[in-house]
Amino acid sequence: MSTSEIQQDTAREEVPSLTQQIEKVQKSKREHSGSAAQGSPVRAPSAAKLRRTLKGHFGRIAALHWGGDSKTVVTAGQDGNLILWNAITSNKLQSIGLKSSYVMAVGIEQTRGNLVACGGLDNLCTIFPRNNVGKAAEMASHDGFLSCCRFLSEQEIITSSGDSTCILWDINTHKPVSRFEEHTADAMFLSLRPSDRNVFVSCSVDQTCKVWDTRAPTSSTLTFTGHTGDVNGVEFLPSDNNCFASCSEDNTVRIFDIRASDELAKFQGPASLGESPSDGLTSLAVSKSGRLVFCGDSEGNFSCFDILSERSGPAYTNTGAHDRYISCIGISPHEDAICTGSWDTQAKVWA
Repeated sequence: MSTSEIQQDTAREEVPSLTQQIEKVQKSKREHSGSAAQGSPVRAPSAAKLRRTLKGHFGRIAALHWGGDSKTVVTAGQDGNLILWNAITSNKLQSIGLKSSYVMAVGIEQTRGNLVACGGLDNLCTIFPRNNVGKAAEMASHDGFLSCCRFLSEQEIITSSGDSTCILWDINTHKPVSRFEEHTADAMFLSLRPSDRNVFVSCSVDQTCKVWDTRAPTSSTLTFTGHTGDVNGVEFLPSDNNCFASCSEDNTVRIFDIRASDELAKFQGPASLGESPSDGLTSLAVSKSGRLVFCGDSEGNFSCFDILSERSGPAYTNTGAHDRYISCIGISPHEDAICTGSWDTQAKVWA
């Protein structure tokens, strides 16, 4: 037996212990709830309230991404524009016109915020220097739509695509460095591991999540199954770089642990409120503490799931947050605001 197999077996053996720890915390919460003499109980999260409405797009908002300063947020609209906003004042900072209006992904570089990337049905990853958008770089290698793009640095970016692959790019040469090719259907989203940018997780219409190491691109490190529908969103828990959350059209949120190569928890999304069945959960974001997971859905609502709660469903749901499908959701790096984007053409800031 190889060393890696031994390590995986050891990690799997830790799952019952981790489950017991979760149950112990939940039991303690029930027993001490409302009793100041017993110590402060874990408080249920308060529902987020609308603080700002960002109006400026004339087509569906397809994607958004917070800047590293927690003030800037960039939205991609299918009116053919990227808009950079000051989320505190609601002011537009910059508008970037695109060659193709069918944009589906956007990302902003986190250290200085000088680069913005986007892509969509043109199959390209286009990178704009904010101080000279006329010198945009187009990187072509995907054979399907671009679904997500995330900067590792000002020199490298990773993209996921409807061609079922992810690609690591060298921004200076505009060329692929590595290709990640195990998914069997559209790759829908990706998340970088906060503690080690060489590791990322991707999710797919093939109902799996895969963990990759950019230093060993020939095969994924781990594959996680459990979802019974398209997996639309995935994100590492910043507080524990060994766990990540995912959401799916099967209307569930799941928490996976890469040490144990197993599922730790599952939460059921809100029931459909419309006349037709819900398309499930469309997008996902995780709080910096790792305790709260926020998901948008196809009916214009977004829900908060509390990992410490004994609930099997949402801690709360902001019903009617948008008039239409919520396509994207993100939490500012400082964890002081949530931004949602929708097919109703509006982005909203909540806190």
